[in-house]
Amino acid sequence: MFADDDIDRELDVVHYAYANYLGSGIYRTTGQNASIINLPFAYDIDTEGKTTYGLRLPLSLGFFDFDFSDIPSVELPSEVGTATFTPGVALSYQYSENLAIETYLDYGYAKNFTSGFNVSVHSAGISSLYNFTFQNMDSIWATRLYYAAYHGNGFSVHDSYAAFQMGLDIGLPFKYQVLSYSFQPRIFTTAFWYFDDVELNSQKSLLDTGVSNVTLSNSMEFGVTLKFDNVIGYSWAGFDRLGLSYRFSDDFSAFRLLFSFPI
Repeated sequence: MFADDDIDRELDVVHYAYANYLGSGIYRTTGQNASIINLPFAYDIDTEGKTTYGLRLPLSLGFFDFDFSDIPSVELPSEVGTATFTPGVALSYQYSENLAIETYLDYGYAKNFTSGFNVSVHSAGISSLYNFTFQNMDSIWATRLYYAAYHGNGFSVHDSYAAFQMGLDIGLPFKYQVLSYSFQPRIFTTAFWYFDDVELNSQKSLLDTGVSNVTLSNSMEFGVTLKFDNVIGYSWAGFDRLGLSYRFSDDFSAFRLLFSFPI
């Protein structure tokens, strides 16, 4: 098992292994102290007919001393607490004019710099995106089925979960422009059904400290985004969305700052 000094190490606050799959943005969980910034980097390699191939390069950084109250004062965190990098391959097939099918496969690594623990992470998923127009509002109906798991490196621990997600993203029928950036306001709502509850405080089971777990069960989310006509930044390391949302379930809640398609 673990030596006594291992038990004294700080617990994982939000399980960093799942950072790239629980949602992009700044996470703040009820009763917890960590925030996670997820940067959903990606790069399209080539398009052949109706199929587009690409790379996924999502990076998540966790901070134990950063909160939403620090944003107005531009007070940056003093150190990175966790890092998760799960590169992968992605494929998108334009089945029809309105329907696209997407799939991905990731394998990567996550490390907690505070505790010294690190894990290997893998995930796979498939999605459908259906585009339609309703009362002059362009909309997207999205459904996703995905799986994520991690295994400890140098210590015996593993966990996994699978989820089904369904949501609607609606573009309002007008645009604004700030400086040279044109954007469309959009609203969305989405629901998550988990086949297994997700334990966000995983080190309790490892160290048996008696600290209560935070369990993520079936949840809802709603929010607002701004969709820019052009990518801000580099094509592989930029973003075309910026938004805020709120996710909640029985014993979990999170405010998120979004940098990509929210569903």
